[in-house]
Amino acid sequence: MSTVEALLAPADALRARLYRLAAPWAAPLFADRERRVAWLGGAGVAFSFLLTLAVPLWSLALGPVLLGVPHLVADLRYLVVRPGLHRRTALAVLGGVPLLATWGGAGPAVGLLAMVPAILGAHGSWWRKAGVLSGWAVLTVLALGFPTGSQLALLHGHNVLAVALWWWAWRSRHSRAWGVPLLAAGGTVALLLGVAEPVMTALGAWTAPATGTSFGEFVEQLAPLKGHPALALRLVLTFAFLQSVHYGVWLRLVPEEDRTRAAPRPWRATWRALVEDFGVPALVLFGVLALAVATSGLMDLREARLGYLQLAAFHGYLELAVAALWLVEGRRT
Repeated sequence: MSTVEALLAPADALRARLYRLAAPWAAPLFADRERRVAWLGGAGVAFSFLLTLAVPLWSLALGPVLLGVPHLVADLRYLVVRPGLHRRTALAVLGGVPLLATWGGAGPAVGLLAMVPAILGAHGSWWRKAGVLSGWAVLTVLALGFPTGSQLALLHGHNVLAVALWWWAWRSRHSRAWGVPLLAAGGTVALLLGVAEPVMTALGAWTAPATGTSFGEFVEQLAPLKGHPALALRLVLTFAFLQSVHYGVWLRLVPEEDRTRAAPRPWRATWRALVEDFGVPALVLFGVLALAVATSGLMDLREARLGYLQLAAFHGYLELAVAALWLVEGRRT
């Protein structure tokens, strides 16, 4: 047993004890993955909505700092490593170059180039490749003509893309979790219609000085709509809600779906699976990076969030590239 597994053994013992206590009423959730995913997904969306109503600025500020790096690791794990895309060398190298360029501030037109080797290197018919390549061309024309708008559209859209990828690639075999996307859509519509404002006023949720941020700053970053302050505010709230849903998809729902074991996996088994996928050195690097982002948040939460966003600039384009590849191949590889 490794040192990490030895450290996790008490947590597994406590987990087993809690499962035994909860078994009389929660046994169906332990045994039935379909039911568990539906309940986890629905509860996660509801919790995200409540967070948006009660502490939206804290959600916007803390979410990326605490959950950002783990969710990037999940992105890489379930989009690249588990399907084995990293072993398709030409695809990984040619697609990785524009993704890495986003760390240096490259614009959306460069990031979208990651879709090209994914499309051309996919195992599929040329008519499918031509169709998806046409979609890339449209996105690129828009990115060249409206770089700021395209960047904002990707920032908002990639939260929705996470739900779409989960439903299409992992949920396509089943339909019992249909309530999750419906709840997410309903929450989005409610926020755009202005449901949140009176609740936020009653709860005093308009300011959070300790975050070092304000709604004005987030409006400038996420929805700089001149002359439409109400819509801009609602778009920021919608982003906060869907960002939280996005994290839940990658950190809870996709892991539940992707593993072969139907029942929840013990902590030690989770660690062994991570080691198998990434290796210990990479996991140490991820842990150090997550700790560094979280620690920097203790000193300057605003700067930590902005630093994380620069680090994470690649992952929306990665999701688009993998989605393009799956569209051509007609399946999740």
